[in-house]
Amino acid sequence: MNAPTPALVTDATAWKGADMARDPGWIVTLNERQLDELKSAADACIGRGLREIDVKPADFAMTTMAAELKTWAHELAHGRGFLLVRGLTKAWSDAQIRTAFWGMGLYLGSPISQNSYGDMLGEVFDEGVKMGSGKVRGYRTNQHLYFHTDRCDIVGLLCQRPAKSGGLSSIVSSTRVYNEIAQAHPEYLGPLLNGYIHLNVEEGGDLSTYRVPVFSGQDGVLSARILRNSVEAAIKMGRAQYTELETAALASLDACANRADLRLDMMLERGDIQLINNYTIMHARTEFEDFEEPHLRRRMVRLWLTAHGERRKVNAGVFRDYHGVHQNLQRQ
Repeated sequence: MNAPTPALVTDATAWKGADMARDPGWIVTLNERQLDELKSAADACIGRGLREIDVKPADFAMTTMAAELKTWAHELAHGRGFLLVRGLTKAWSDAQIRTAFWGMGLYLGSPISQNSYGDMLGEVFDEGVKMGSGKVRGYRTNQHLYFHTDRCDIVGLLCQRPAKSGGLSSIVSSTRVYNEIAQAHPEYLGPLLNGYIHLNVEEGGDLSTYRVPVFSGQDGVLSARILRNSVEAAIKMGRAQYTELETAALASLDACANRADLRLDMMLERGDIQLINNYTIMHARTEFEDFEEPHLRRRMVRLWLTAHGERRKVNAGVFRDYHGVHQNLQRQ
């Protein structure tokens, strides 16, 4: 680290879920003007036969919303670090809400690859596979996901269809979790700053391991990184062993993240968009049950973005792979 990790974080990122539940200023409800502008831009792209991922900023022209999206970017980078955007009309087609989602994302950052297939727009649904059974990432399952971060500056998640039941989305301030641990169990900071072994479960990659600090600092700014299910996979496959202190510190991280007064739960409905800063927010998902009918099954659409200038200072060494997953596979 270039500078000592702060004793406690006192900026806007260190929020508590209970406070956010009482003051929902983090919810942006799109108004009629914004919806008209988004629909016009989306329909123009669809009318030209453009797929979502083929749409460039010049194709998705917006007059007034462009400036408003800059305020969203500032809030993500320097404020609470998250937003929930609501109001996309449920009657819009899948193509319209997906194109609007992609188009708004282009004003916040540059999309990057999310997997070994080079997908720039991630399809998040239950593929009938399970974590712990090989190279399987959690987004391809219906299983519970621990609180974790993704490998990018900003994550956008659009609900195309919710599940029959379950699939609750939860977020928590990683800087608040740090504060709670620093105050209650300062002895755990050493293991968390040293980090844990992650197992590479990317399809197309080898089962290599690498150690990553959970918390790191840059010029006095604290950031977090934890691929929690990859840590668990390394333990289960015998690729990582920890001392009693290291195990207790990891358990404390999980416990703090799951505390009812710290986490913020939200059930995403069709058209809802969740935007989070990966350096200050950890996210999780509960297990879900799907409908039997394929056209009704849960489907989320995900964006990984490299922020346009509006970003926190981070330790470049810790986050050196936040530029997208290398493409080395082709779908058959």
